[in-house]
Amino acid sequence: MSRQQDLNTHRSSDGGEVPKTVLPQNLAASLQHLPEHDIMRLAEALATELDRRGLTAPKEKAKPQSKSVPDPILSQLTRSQIGLIRSSIQAGVKPAALSRQFGITRAQITAALKEGK
Repeated sequence: MSRQQDLNTHRSSDGGEVPKTVLPQNLAASLQHLPEHDIMRLAEALATELDRRGLTAPKEKAKPQSKSVPDPILSQLTRSQIGLIRSSIQAGVKPAALSRQFGITRAQITAALKEGK
């Protein structure tokens, strides 16, 4: 076997030689140029091949939690307390002083400061 043929083939699981498939360096960018019907054909063929090989399709990434879920730390504070904490910190009051004065935790102060961002 010549050196070029050796570079373009690899061994399959059953020991036979299979030509090496070369994909573009940036596959994602290449796929952007395909029309929708070709993308659908490719997706169907890929799903069929994954099933044939006993592989699973890639899992979808977990979606981040929406902001509609209330923060348990913030739920202990009123809107006016959150505003007071934020304006006090902007005015230069130390978080430790706020904690002592209003009887709130450092976690509540931090949550109130992050809430508006």
